[in-house]
Amino acid sequence: MTTAQSDAPRRKRLTAYQREQQILDVAENLFAERGLEGVTLEDIAKAAGVTRPIIYQYHGSREGVFLACARRARTELDEAVRISLQKAGPELTERIEAGGSPYFDLIKRSPQRWALVFSASAGLNAEVATELALLKTRTTDRIATAVRETAPALGVEQAHALAYAISGISEQLGRWWFQNPRVPRKRVLEYYRTFVLGAATAALAAFAPEPG
Repeated sequence: MTTAQSDAPRRKRLTAYQREQQILDVAENLFAERGLEGVTLEDIAKAAGVTRPIIYQYHGSREGVFLACARRARTELDEAVRISLQKAGPELTERIEAGGSPYFDLIKRSPQRWALVFSASAGLNAEVATELALLKTRTTDRIATAVRETAPALGVEQAHALAYAISGISEQLGRWWFQNPRVPRKRVLEYYRTFVLGAATAALAAFAPEPG
């Protein structure tokens, strides 16, 4: 071994977890650029500097990699919302803003990741579309829990109905902002707060039992 070879920095060996995250990082960028149908396992393997069998070992298929990317992004978003709500005060307006702020932060910071998580089911195969819908349902269930914590006077059914309404407001407003990125985040969050507050106030007026 020559002196130059011995002095060359050794490439750090990644742990299994680090390797998996690297693969997902690379795949997420590719899916954001080309969509699911425009990416092959070979593309992912080449960009990540690994072989196709390694991709198979972690996720089994291109669709498996796509879903792993979506799960990771959705989980991180749900955790950010949980932490934001935990720090918020008891006032309804404050909790509405705390619940929506991480979502709009995601669109502002990484619009392509948002598009990945909130991909429309059209054009996706049944497995992927079903799993994305399930991820969305789990998030909506978490919103329902937050609604019950904020407005315990609402029943379980009413809380879930309101949670789906909030989810719809969030997603559609996000799609609008994605198409109109020049609108300031502050204004978009004001729209979100206004719309959700209106829905929540109407639900409380209609469904919360009267005192006494």
